[in-house]
Amino acid sequence: MKMGGFVGQVEYRGELGDFVPLLKLGERVNVGKGTGFGLGRYAVMDRGCGLGRVHG
Repeated sequence: MKMGGFVGQVEYRGELGDFVPLLKLGERVNVGKGTGFGLGRYAVMDRGCGLGRVHG
């Protein structure tokens, strides 16, 4: 079974206050196709100073 996708990191800078609850929710429930196979996971890491990094 072929399943596409990507692996990597993304870093957000600036005021993320409105988006943090949504990012945290996605961290718990996973997102996208293939979640039944353990795909769609990511982790939100707070680096302080208004920086956030998402690992997927």
